Amino acid sequence: MHSLGPADLRGLYEGEFAAYRDEDWAKEWRRNYANQVHRVLDADRAAWHAPEFQRMLWDASDVSGIGTGQAVTVVGAYPDKNLADLLFDARGSLDGLGVEDRGKRLQALFDEVLALVYPRYTPRRPKARLVRLLASMFPHDMTCLMDAGRVFGVQRALGALRLPGGYVAQHPSLRERVREAVRPSATIEEAIDQSIFCWFLWQTKVERADDGAVALPPPERGVNALPPLSLLPANAQRRALAAVKDNINLLVTMVREAEQGIAREDLIDVILNEASQLNASSAPNMISQAMGGLGLIRLEDGSYRPTERGQELLIASDPAQVLRPPLVGRVFGMGHLLLMVGREPGVLRHSEAARRLQDLVPTWTSTLPGSHIVSWARLAGLVQLDGSTGGGRLVLTEDGEDYAAALPADFERLWRLTPEQVVEADGTLGEDAAPTPAQPATPAPRYDAQSIIDEGCFFGKDRVEAAVELLRRKKNLILQGPPGTGKTWLAKRLGYALIGAKDTERLVAMQFQPSLSYEDFVRGWRPDGRGGLRLADGAFLEAVQAAAAEPQRPYVLVIEEVNRGNPAQILGELLTLVEATKRGPEEALRLAYPRSLDERVYVPDNLYIVGTMNLADRSLALVDLALRRRFAFLTLMPELGPSWQAWCIDRGVPPALVSEIGARMDALNGAITEDRALGPQFQVGHSFVTPVGDTVLSEDGWRRWYDETIDTEVAPLLAEYWFDNATKALERTAALRLQS
Repeated sequence: MHSLGPADLRGLYEGEFAAYRDEDWAKEWRRNYANQVHRVLDADRAAWHAPEFQRMLWDASDVSGIGTGQAVTVVGAYPDKNLADLLFDARGSLDGLGVEDRGKRLQALFDEVLALVYPRYTPRRPKARLVRLLASMFPHDMTCLMDAGRVFGVQRALGALRLPGGYVAQHPSLRERVREAVRPSATIEEAIDQSIFCWFLWQTKVERADDGAVALPPPERGVNALPPLSLLPANAQRRALAAVKDNINLLVTMVREAEQGIAREDLIDVILNEASQLNASSAPNMISQAMGGLGLIRLEDGSYRPTERGQELLIASDPAQVLRPPLVGRVFGMGHLLLMVGREPGVLRHSEAARRLQDLVPTWTSTLPGSHIVSWARLAGLVQLDGSTGGGRLVLTEDGEDYAAALPADFERLWRLTPEQVVEADGTLGEDAAPTPAQPATPAPRYDAQSIIDEGCFFGKDRVEAAVELLRRKKNLILQGPPGTGKTWLAKRLGYALIGAKDTERLVAMQFQPSLSYEDFVRGWRPDGRGGLRLADGAFLEAVQAAAAEPQRPYVLVIEEVNRGNPAQILGELLTLVEATKRGPEEALRLAYPRSLDERVYVPDNLYIVGTMNLADRSLALVDLALRRRFAFLTLMPELGPSWQAWCIDRGVPPALVSEIGARMDALNGAITEDRALGPQFQVGHSFVTPVGDTVLSEDGWRRWYDETIDTEVAPLLAEYWFDNATKALERTAALRLQS
């Protein structure tokens, strides 16, 4: 997200946040928070030394909810006078210091106190309790954000200065940025409002669920120490995530190299330089891991660039903490591992945990995927080996316990994969898969034919289901038709229905155009920036590699405007390999530009291709007959019948106006069909006159919307159709308008 400027922050503080803090629950929170701060700042040394006061100092939850910290107590520290003196003497120690020195002082105090209480007084580090304690001691410098992910997220949103040190050192930077935008906090109450404002920014401007994530039960409105978690439904989670040596440092390097944008081949070079154990064929798996598995990079205009999570990875003092949420939320089996280790601490070995994870996925025929999950959990600091038990048995770390606590209570019941679910999502079932008892469905609805209709397709459900089945059987499908019939819109949704979910990582869209070549689409030589040339894979081979990496899951490549290029030239020898009967290693061919003498490439069975073709474009050549033989064709025509009318009426268009628009469009399309120079393939599709979104208009507003659409979108098209008869184009345009 873009950084919020001073004017943005001031507007939020005086607008949305003012309403937020005046809700009843927030008023009570602010009042309790202020009372706690006054008690802490007004106490003298004698009162401070009292064990009862120390209990209040460590245990009171007025600044924020305790969350997982309820189990982390420091009872033994209450009578510790040296610890009490350290905290008392620190009070007021930030006065007069610059923001960087305040950050250093806070971080040093946090680290020193933590070292005194852990492990002497508590088996777990009471980090959330200590942040809450510091927030009551330093109300003008601390916020009520209790973990690194939230602190760094708000820091990015504010565009605040990154200070040396860990996440505790960043609190003064956040508060300084808020003061600059709003005003200095003259009272404790104003200081508390600005602390809570940082939490408000996290909740409303920073925190966002992954696309397609399951809606979890809403948390308490106030702050808590539970880590934020966004869970994809079971059938959309990644089921394979390879772990390699020094994996986290490799990911950090990949994201750093992508900061200014990096081409695929250059990123592969980076991976091979950093991880000598990998080769050119396995390196793309690391790109897939960083994209769909962990959501650290994205493909934008042909270059890989960091996502917001990737940016966070680069600035975090501990990169592993950035990887924990996507590992738990996006990788199937990670949550199950945390729960099973939590129930049996110090019991499971690495191999036994991997075997149990294998039982969860019907298509896993070995323990290797489960073993990778355990390795990742250890890399990310979620589980560790318990040295006290001997033999390398697994226990949860403190962070692992926190994430296990953040999972829904019915996680294991709902996040299950049955053979039926795997068949629907993956298209096939492993031969060695053992059937398991049926389990409740994943809590997120699948994307299917009915989903397409609900989003605005005007076909009957039977026809949509037949189209999905045709794509599944033929592997290759082209949607053809006049302009405005929703070809691209439907192509992507047919792909999602085949996948079974709106998984943007498994559907890639691109467009053919006249200058596109085999070298662009499949593989060719490109300048390497050092005066030489390198072989670079194009979009098609990238899709092939992604699909081959997960053979049990469907991948879809959408190609818009197939006939704007020369498909036979662009596909080359792969035109043969896309045929449904020639998918598989036994049909592999040598590419025009091989990487080695023995390299052979085939199109995997789980890669599906959906193309679109505009029949009204005069500049397009006839599609190669060889291509036609390998693709099924589905023709789309204008749909202005009852389904379209009901859709428009549901969005507020008056029924009489809907009928009038439909009649005028039907009259236009009748004239186009009868014109011997044009014909039915030049009709004007329903998309031009279909409302989108939730715009609420009056009847006059809808009429203006329709006339503007005719003048700005349909009229230029008709002028192109009747380029040799301007009078006819004007007459037909006038006949469409509601107002002269």
